[in-house]
Amino acid sequence: MSFLSGIYDSNAIQPIIKIGENLSLWTAGQWYHYVVPYIEPMPPGPATTVDLVAIAGATNLAAGGTVAKQVVAALQVMGYEFLHLRFEPIDNVEGVLWEQAGQARFNTLRVHCRVDINSRLRDPNMSLTTFGITGVNRDVNLEARNPLSYRIPSARFIFWGNRYIVKEHPGEAKAKMDGALGKLRAGGLEAVKQYIGPTTWFPAEGRTG
Repeated sequence: MSFLSGIYDSNAIQPIIKIGENLSLWTAGQWYHYVVPYIEPMPPGPATTVDLVAIAGATNLAAGGTVAKQVVAALQVMGYEFLHLRFEPIDNVEGVLWEQAGQARFNTLRVHCRVDINSRLRDPNMSLTTFGITGVNRDVNLEARNPLSYRIPSARFIFWGNRYIVKEHPGEAKAKMDGALGKLRAGGLEAVKQYIGPTTWFPAEGRTG
């Protein structure tokens, strides 16, 4: 019915499915099910590099200071798009990720993990930074912290990965007619087996329970 994807594989980022296959995304507290007609890479470069100091309208980041979470406009998407990305800082700063402003990523009750310039030493392909973005107004937010004892002029981060075009799975409309859409949204395995078929599950946002 479903299979384990390699979304956090410790190698270079690559598409988790093939064109024409099904994709189930956790977003806004529910599972949504899609067919993917198109996939393309998003290589790292100037277009996917952001400076949180500049975004915040500041001139520098104070020693031990923080740029509060900011919407990363370069990564905003349309309703039919899904971004499957990794990221790392270029400057000596720590990054804290939020998927939607109120949903922390990489966090537990006591810990909200940060990404810094040493992360690549322990995770050469930055696979542990993998995250997803899907849907209009479900923007990724990024916070930067300066661990140094002096101010710095920039807090730059670079992103890369893959862009998917997603189309609502036709099984969702049938499930709605049958009164089973709630079971699909909850990720009910029997409902997914009946209406969607084999799919790859991807948590495009964090989850608290």
